[in-house]
Amino acid sequence: MIINNKIIMGSIVIMSSLISGCSSNTVKDSKVEKVKVAQPSNLDKAFTVKGVPVAQPVKQRVQPKRVVKKAPRKQVRKVVRRAAPVKPVQRGSWGKQYANSLTGDFSGNPQTLAFINKMSSKHGFDRRYLNYLFSNTRKTAFLEKMAYQDAFPIKRTRKSRDGRWSRYRNNFLNDRTINKGVQFWRQNRVALQQAERRYGVPQEYILGIIGVETRYGGNVGTNRAIDALSNMGFNNPRRGKYFQSELESYLLMTRRTGLNPLQPKASYAGALGLCQFMPSNIKRYGVDHDRSGSCNLWNPADAIGSVANYFSKHGWRKGGAVAVRAITEGNKHRNIKSSYKKTHSLSKMQRNGITPVGAMDQTVRLLKMNTYGTDEVWLAGHNFYVITRYNHSKRYAMAVHQLAQALKKRMKGGRLPRMASLDL
Repeated sequence: MIINNKIIMGSIVIMSSLISGCSSNTVKDSKVEKVKVAQPSNLDKAFTVKGVPVAQPVKQRVQPKRVVKKAPRKQVRKVVRRAAPVKPVQRGSWGKQYANSLTGDFSGNPQTLAFINKMSSKHGFDRRYLNYLFSNTRKTAFLEKMAYQDAFPIKRTRKSRDGRWSRYRNNFLNDRTINKGVQFWRQNRVALQQAERRYGVPQEYILGIIGVETRYGGNVGTNRAIDALSNMGFNNPRRGKYFQSELESYLLMTRRTGLNPLQPKASYAGALGLCQFMPSNIKRYGVDHDRSGSCNLWNPADAIGSVANYFSKHGWRKGGAVAVRAITEGNKHRNIKSSYKKTHSLSKMQRNGITPVGAMDQTVRLLKMNTYGTDEVWLAGHNFYVITRYNHSKRYAMAVHQLAQALKKRMKGGRLPRMASLDL
């Protein structure tokens, strides 16, 4: 029994040690399993404490930085959207085309062929390019009619001259034109102020020109410039050489600026833009008033600056008089010829019974504006003559003057008198 007891006690000791060993291993295994089933946040904490690097949580923490990197890209896109708007007449966006021979409406015109030879030899134009341009140049019934009328003007009779100034004035001195002029003034106030400061030309006279020429951009012409200049140049025995020289200037301008010659619209005589410059005047007097890099007369700012520069280059005197009405006594004034070209001393006018109703230069020009039944008598100053450099007509210059004064009154809140008795 003693032996048996010893054996039993030994067995018990062995079993105890085995049990204790199993329990120890079980605890360790349970700890590992706890780590395995732990949530990602616990994993991160546990391994960080132990210094064990974990790849996945580190990548997740870097992700918010990507949102910061995208911010500058959005700012760049906003800057691109603020690009300057496309101007009415685009440049450099077309490809030149060529033709081996001249076809179309001017193919049999000897003056057209001579002009192509001149442009090729004198200015280095590719003959095939000119063949293409003039093969696509068109005659129209209207342009042929205007070329004929320019070549053979009709002499007016005395009866047809009655009331000519009244009819002419009413084309421009009306509420519609004045209202559009006021709107144009408000929309382009900054450009007008800058032009007045730079060139010394009052804003209202710049507006007077643009209003008479195109009704503030409402009528820049419906004919292609190349069609108008070709018809006037190649089918006009009286002034064909002049219009061919303008066509020459036009093609040189389009080559210089990258403009498609077949695109721009013009008047029947080939005048361009809001201010209706002939092509030769664009290079002489056109200015890049808005500093966009090129002169575009379809842009109001450039048209405004170009008109002011034109007046300045032709001798506009800052603060000088333009024209004022005059009252007459007796019949002596009837013996003095009406002309914007002829100058007289103011004292001579007064000796002949002609007295201005406002301030006037010491050297004046006598104007008699034909109305129904009688003539309006005006005295004009040097600046009136400058306006006639734009268009050699006293009626044109007087319309510009009166429209300018009407706009000035309207902008100042003054009430305009009736057009029939307008006295500006």
